[in-house]
Amino acid sequence: MTTPHPVEIELKLSLPPQQVEAFLKRMARRRSAPVQQELITRYFDTPEFALSAQGVALRVRRVGRRWLQTLKTEGERCGGLSQRAEYEMAIARGTPDWTRFPAEALALVPEVLRAQLVPVFETHFRRTAWLLKGKGSAQIEVALDVGEVRAGERSQPICEIELELKAGQPDALFALALDWAQQLDCVPLDISKAERGVRLAHGEGAAPVKSAPVALSSDMSVEDGFAAICQACLAQFQANFPGVLASDDIEYVHQARVALRRLRAALRLYRRVCGLPDELMDGLRTLAAALGPARDWDVLCAETLPVIAPHYPDSDSWQRGMHALEAHRAEVRATMRAAMTQAHPGAWLLALQRWLLQRGWRVVPEAQRFIQLSPLNPWARRALQKGHRPIVRGARAFEQLQAAQRHALRIAIKRQRYAAEFFQTLFGKRRQGRYQSVLRNAQDSLGRANDAHIAWGLLTAAQADTGPMGDFVLGWLAAKQAEAADGESARHLQDLMKLKPYW
Repeated sequence: MTTPHPVEIELKLSLPPQQVEAFLKRMARRRSAPVQQELITRYFDTPEFALSAQGVALRVRRVGRRWLQTLKTEGERCGGLSQRAEYEMAIARGTPDWTRFPAEALALVPEVLRAQLVPVFETHFRRTAWLLKGKGSAQIEVALDVGEVRAGERSQPICEIELELKAGQPDALFALALDWAQQLDCVPLDISKAERGVRLAHGEGAAPVKSAPVALSSDMSVEDGFAAICQACLAQFQANFPGVLASDDIEYVHQARVALRRLRAALRLYRRVCGLPDELMDGLRTLAAALGPARDWDVLCAETLPVIAPHYPDSDSWQRGMHALEAHRAEVRATMRAAMTQAHPGAWLLALQRWLLQRGWRVVPEAQRFIQLSPLNPWARRALQKGHRPIVRGARAFEQLQAAQRHALRIAIKRQRYAAEFFQTLFGKRRQGRYQSVLRNAQDSLGRANDAHIAWGLLTAAQADTGPMGDFVLGWLAAKQAEAADGESARHLQDLMKLKPYW
């Protein structure tokens, strides 16, 4: 039976496989008896995956001797919480029966596509489910799914917890999930089994995730814009975090760090309007501090030194120096991973998403509340103008600035670039594209000088282990740092001063 306007509200968590037994023991202490099922689910799409491209998933699932068909839309997702339309009903066999779907579901899949649908991948997993009472008399179905998704010869493990709201308010899902995230290292999971199956069928592996444009609109309020920007930053961090712990691809650390830096820039931009609670800010600082040294060593070993290597005459000496530096880098990476795990990022992500959804900043005087609810567009214009002025002043005085002042200028440019990217959908593309490009060039140029400064410090600390190779690199960095400071950066800052604000 299908409800007239079915909406599924669930919170999904990734559970480390080594924590499955601990989770089952915790659930055994509850009075709710579990129900276990072996589930085989077949997903249908066109050979070109036209349905998934439209954010629609069609599946047929065997539960014991029964078959169920389900049609889902992508809906809204953030921090593991999703709200989406879902149409589910019993059918006679293991292929879709279109006569059983209501009209609003049929509208999601044009008739021309229905004839092209074929099985594209399957999931096989054991589901252990409990029906629990949650905060505020909520009813929550908790399901532990352990198995795999299969597409042809390829497969990928499944180990996740789904909390589906049967009655009550969504906050009850967060109240339950936060304890598990703190004790069992669960992390919010936005990607569905269907999305994993599509990627597997395409042969696409996991990859670092860069920031994406934030979908802001002119009818948004200031606080709506704040929530959307923060959620976009959190989504980028959440997507890269598994790779930070499990992959040697340095781009995961880079993009996770970018996500946290963008979040800090957003919080600073909105600091007088939507202040973050101290405990959430402390968590952000802890995670950012853990990533920083690892990124510094990655830049030194993977970006800075390969450029210098061809100019060093003794390859054996260079390799001995690199071996010593790589050993330092490995130690820092191991320390970073331990610190990230100890910080319980899953719990921090859930707590911050919960705060955003609750609009936790609203406990303020009425005058401040008026600003929060005012239109976003004029506020964004003022924010961009406020960030632009000190950059122009610093660019004019660049040649007289000391090293600390140039570092502050680089940070101001980076924050302004992030702000321009946050608000880019509010303004026309033509002039702001040039503005963002010039900001990026100036930031990158000043960043290279900063990278050289950081590399100098790392090499100086490790100089006893690197021998002549380290001495050569220190001399090279000193020369390049002076060259960058006096030339390239000054040219980009001149370009910046010539620009007219587009807002």
